[in-house]
Amino acid sequence: MTQKGFTLIEVLVVMLMLAVVVALALPRGIKASPELQVDLAARALTRDLEQLRMRAIAAKRHVRVSFDEGEDFYTAFMDLTPTRSVAFSETSDEVHQSGLLIKGKRGGKPGVPLPKGVEFGLGSASSGPQGMAASDAIVLENDWVEFDARGMMSPPGSGGVIYLTHSDDPEAVAAVTISGASAFQAWRFRGEGWIK
Repeated sequence: MTQKGFTLIEVLVVMLMLAVVVALALPRGIKASPELQVDLAARALTRDLEQLRMRAIAAKRHVRVSFDEGEDFYTAFMDLTPTRSVAFSETSDEVHQSGLLIKGKRGGKPGVPLPKGVEFGLGSASSGPQGMAASDAIVLENDWVEFDARGMMSPPGSGGVIYLTHSDDPEAVAAVTISGASAFQAWRFRGEGWIK
């Protein structure tokens, strides 16, 4: 007499194979929305700025964060001069020696490339958070952020805002505000207003 059906082992093997296929296919099928991508990039930039400020304090040296708007990329340099003369060569060697923001490369220089589709830009935002200027993607006194050996903004009281948008959706806009007291805040633009 022959029995028809599947054994428990056969059913478990098939279920395991299906689980593996689903686990491999699911991340490719889910794509984050442009709003989420821009928001996550702004939060990552905020975290990076906070970490770099802490590195300046720990090393008792100046740290400069430089933004390349054309390449959608940012990197950081530490004053490594023996006399702490606040001199930056802004070379790849300086980035490597200081060990700051070595997450990717653009043009041979280590740093942080923005995620695919995210770029420095205002998108559809016509005004900035808390009444800040929205005239350019990067509104900083010297087009960089610099921390002194105490973690304060240099020059003192300087600050600004950095805007991020998505190449596929100009309505997806985020901003990172930098106060003169070295405080950072990520914002999201929704319609006509900004929210934290």
